[in-house]
Amino acid sequence: MRRLLCVTLAALFAWPLLALADNDAQKEPAKVDESAAAKRGESAKAPRGKAANSQPLPPVTAEQEAAAVALVQKHHNDLFELLIYLKEGLPQEYERAIRDLSRASDRLAQFEKRDPQRHQLELQLWQAASRRQLLTARLQMGYDESLLTELRETLKEEQKLGLAVLRHERARLTGRIAKIDEQITTQENTAEASVERKFATLTKAAKNSQRNVSGKKPKPAARKNTKDPT
Repeated sequence: MRRLLCVTLAALFAWPLLALADNDAQKEPAKVDESAAAKRGESAKAPRGKAANSQPLPPVTAEQEAAAVALVQKHHNDLFELLIYLKEGLPQEYERAIRDLSRASDRLAQFEKRDPQRHQLELQLWQAASRRQLLTARLQMGYDESLLTELRETLKEEQKLGLAVLRHERARLTGRIAKIDEQITTQENTAEASVERKFATLTKAAKNSQRNVSGKKPKPAARKNTKDPT
């Protein structure tokens, strides 16, 4: 049963468990820590088109696997056993899942450093979206009214969290704009005084330099000893 669910999940989603991507088109993209990505053996930017197909991906690293497993065990344990089944029966899909989950872990870690409140919202959004994927895969295996009810509630939660992320980002940007407006007002009100203050500082330095030059009297030229021709 679980093996069938793993196969269904892999075929249906190709394991894009980085569910945050569903909302990236509506939000400012998060900055990726390229050094962390390099440590895990892959580029921060994935190649596109034919180049992506012509070059095989590097093997999954121990760091990637550890990050993926830690994320699943801590925040969506239902997926952990499915990962084990994928590892045993579908190794290629397992590696794809590990890469996606590792990227999700990296992205969430970046939010945790820069914006703890945004991190909590993004984490909850990831949990809701991964539950949605899991429920959809289960529905592919058999129609069930209880799964439909759970799926509907999960979709509502995912929508609510997506809006919360956008509201949080709007509030952050509004606060930033307000600070910039304050700086503009301050510089406008003190523009003339600021120019005069800088002008006085620069000219004072020039005057002091001129005094030092003028205060130094040139030494008289040394007279050469010349012999009397007579």
